[in-house]
Amino acid sequence: MKLPKVVRRYCPYCRKHTEHKLIIVKKRKSSPLKKGERYRREKIRHGYGGFPYSIQKKRGRYKVKLSKKIDLRFECTVCKKQHVWKQGLRAKKVEIKV
Repeated sequence: MKLPKVVRRYCPYCRKHTEHKLIIVKKRKSSPLKKGERYRREKIRHGYGGFPYSIQKKRGRYKVKLSKKIDLRFECTVCKKQHVWKQGLRAKKVEIKV
């Protein structure tokens, strides 16, 4: 899916329509201090029998989810603040047009 590099959108900080630069945020390594990470570490330490939480299983030939949601952010060119595209975008490949 191809998206434009600059979009005219409403900025909640400026409270008016301005040009926004589109940014795709890459996933970073999760922190070992998160609640879920601490929980899994504790379960593994105490000899838990299986995986600590259920995994979505394939139904027949097809996977449950075919693609990840991409984290898109808009940066206002006036105030330089970023805000998130709330719905996200489910696509296998996203590229920004120049």
